[in-house]
Amino acid sequence: MTSKGGDFRQLKVNVSLDKVGFNRKPEKQEIAGISSRLGISASQISIQDFAKEVVCPNARSFSPSIFKSGERTNATWVSQQIFALDIDEDISIQQVLERCNDFNLMPIIIYTSFRSTKEHEKFRVIFLLDEEVTDIRVRDLVQKSLMFVFPETDRATKDAARLLFGGKEIAYENYDNIITVPGLLTSVCAYIRTGSNPTRDMEKYCRFVGIDMVNGYPKIQTFENESEIAGIVGANVHVKLTKNWTNPIIYNRICPIFSQNYILYFSKDNTQEHYLKTDSSKDTKFNIEKTKEEFSLIRNFNFEELEDNCQLFREALSGDYWLYHEEMFGLMTNLLHIKGGKEKVQQILNSRKEYARKIDSWNVMANQISKCNYAPSRCDSFCPFADSCQHARNVIDQGKLVRGRVQVLEEEPLKSLPQAEKELEHIFTNIIENEEEGIYVVKAPTGIGKTELYVQACKQHKATIALPTHALKEEVSSRMKESGVRHFTVPQLPDKLSPEVKHKLEHLYTLGAFKTANVYLRYLAKEFSHQGIIIDKYIRDIESAKTVKNTTILTTHQRAIYTKDHNDILIVDEDIIPTLFPQSSMSLADFTLAIAKLKQTKSNQMDIDVLSSLEKQVMDAPIGLIQEAASFFLSTAEEMEQEVVKSDEINTDILGFLNCTHYVKVKAYGEIEFINFISRKQLPAKKVIIMSATINERISKIVFGQQIEFYDLGLVETKGKIIQIPSKSFSRYSIKENKEEMLNLAENLINTYNPNSQIITYKNMMKTLEQTPTFGATAGVDYLKGQNITILGTPNVHPLTYLLFSAALGQKLGFDDSKMEYQPVIRNGFKFYYQTYSNKDLLKEIQFYLIESELLQAVGRARILRTEATVLVLSNLPIQGAEFVFFNKQQLDKLKKSIAIPEHLKASGE
Repeated sequence: MTSKGGDFRQLKVNVSLDKVGFNRKPEKQEIAGISSRLGISASQISIQDFAKEVVCPNARSFSPSIFKSGERTNATWVSQQIFALDIDEDISIQQVLERCNDFNLMPIIIYTSFRSTKEHEKFRVIFLLDEEVTDIRVRDLVQKSLMFVFPETDRATKDAARLLFGGKEIAYENYDNIITVPGLLTSVCAYIRTGSNPTRDMEKYCRFVGIDMVNGYPKIQTFENESEIAGIVGANVHVKLTKNWTNPIIYNRICPIFSQNYILYFSKDNTQEHYLKTDSSKDTKFNIEKTKEEFSLIRNFNFEELEDNCQLFREALSGDYWLYHEEMFGLMTNLLHIKGGKEKVQQILNSRKEYARKIDSWNVMANQISKCNYAPSRCDSFCPFADSCQHARNVIDQGKLVRGRVQVLEEEPLKSLPQAEKELEHIFTNIIENEEEGIYVVKAPTGIGKTELYVQACKQHKATIALPTHALKEEVSSRMKESGVRHFTVPQLPDKLSPEVKHKLEHLYTLGAFKTANVYLRYLAKEFSHQGIIIDKYIRDIESAKTVKNTTILTTHQRAIYTKDHNDILIVDEDIIPTLFPQSSMSLADFTLAIAKLKQTKSNQMDIDVLSSLEKQVMDAPIGLIQEAASFFLSTAEEMEQEVVKSDEINTDILGFLNCTHYVKVKAYGEIEFINFISRKQLPAKKVIIMSATINERISKIVFGQQIEFYDLGLVETKGKIIQIPSKSFSRYSIKENKEEMLNLAENLINTYNPNSQIITYKNMMKTLEQTPTFGATAGVDYLKGQNITILGTPNVHPLTYLLFSAALGQKLGFDDSKMEYQPVIRNGFKFYYQTYSNKDLLKEIQFYLIESELLQAVGRARILRTEATVLVLSNLPIQGAEFVFFNKQQLDKLKKSIAIPEHLKASGE
């Protein structure tokens, strides 16, 4: 077999290579010297140079293994990547190569020994593994497996400390021939199936190498990412991640075999200690476990759609394209997860007469893939058309979008953290140093250093810094003090005020009714003398913010909108758009009462008529139809604000309604009518720099105008990781409908994938969440930095929120525009099902913007950019940068019913 791949001859491997060469087989006394030298003769050498050194004229002896402590023994074995077989029986090199080709197990070199003759060939076959193994059980598995396929091998070669002599000449070489552990087991099974009693021989083999059995095959499992195997533990479970391999051989789809993550289930008595206690010359027979497992298949799969979408599948079915082994393997790992896929595999195997020679071994491979539940191979790992095809993650996803799964259509390249930091600094410096006003938006990940940038910038530039919370404002103030930055911090309401008073004042600030709030505060200061001094100081400090000059000011998002100051630059930390569009509601009964009370205080007939007209418009408005608020003039607006504050009977948000842009009447809670409304605020006219991890470019340009400058740093490599299980939305409604089952499911998933993590979810959802933030209150939270976090739920908001936001942005809505349905969505490089709008693209954008913002805020609390924390996301809205784990309905039902964690959780199809 000739490789299609690149040339690996310069790949360097570790071997114990003697420094002395011979042109003959060494004598007994010379062997003693070689043996003593090999323990200290570890060398790193290219495989091509290695081939030259082990044959004449060099003919240096070697051991494929590396040893510690200068001793060449099984007990001091450290690692191995090259494996050798000594063939001394009546089988020729050509026959060995034919068997290698039959079972897709090709060596890199074959060289003849000094005792080889034309009549009786004696030779050594050298194989190269795609990883340097450091577990002696895996080393033993590989060596014994090769010997099982070639029983003509000298039995002494299985010894880990075996000394091997050099030889005469190279009889065969191909440095692209690499073997893998999963591929080796496939080859062994194919070889066994050609025998007279494969059932007996399969068990004999598994006992020989010490590996358990599942469904009649060696128990090995392949998987795509680490998250899929959470919960699989045990002293005899050997997990191998390609990213952790020593001296890995990097593959791409043009190479003969591609590397995979895999798990080996060794028998209980196959331990590392076994190899220190047992004489390796004896063939140990391990006690193995034999189990039966059933794996569910994806049903209702549209193969016709797959044929349209997948060139490899289409041309494989017709026989137009010759499938190499790795391409056949890749297709099989996908098709055999689908009901009806087995028949498609057989159709492919029968599509070309040239396949006849290998059809038996390929059928064995198909059975092994099915029985061991190999993970579906990624398209870009084996498909020759991957570069020219807009493909999904794998063939299954290419043919069917399964509900509860996420198709990854394209993966955005990751920037390194230093690269992203440098880019952010360059962008920010250019913005703050230019003299042009305008709005500049910088989207950058949480924890990348945005705060430090503007803190240092305030040493030269006097700016107003707007932060989402008072807590974050105080944190930035502390950092500025440490950096020697002179600044003024706008105070928050005194803690000693009663909750009722604080609530009323905060509401007035939200409305922008600052004058009225000050009137109310002065009233409180007079009426409650014990609080008067505190309130007077607070009022003075608030007023100072308006007059302070040549000083950086720290304030909140709300105050930055309404309060003028002397600084020419406003830096907004986090997304301020939601603050610019406050929404509220009140019952229709409270609205009419408030209007009546206001009219009673008026002596001006024009104001009374305006209020009456407004009341009539609202009363006559149809249910469910968004109305644009009328423009009107009240001659005593400030007096009206004060009347609202003073009145004990007006307990509703009438001031918010009088300042709204749109409203809608709805019926709820037993036919009670409510009014939902939205207002629109503006940023001050100065240079504004918004720095946020969650802000949306399209929404920003609608809100602020197309002329804004928008910079997006993209995705950045993280120290920590995000694991997402999108099989369920964990919406508030779904939890409410089946609370016990859904919380059982959540608890099982959390205990398996992120145990003892802090949970962020809906307010009042779980009693254990008293100390953790909830959706809507995560901005600026820093005490979860570096901690493992689980985000439970999808923070959907009421559809009216999306509709009002859309109306406030100038979107006209038709009769069908508010309809939502469960449908395929393509977003952020993903394709997935979601309950969203069909007819209005902007409504859909608003919906995803608001939900994604809340999810990303929650994810950001762990600061995974710089910490090794794990964030588990239990939501059906995919997050960029996440590793996805999928479950089928059968697996989910099992997890819902039992708190006990299943021993083995596998990702699979529908």
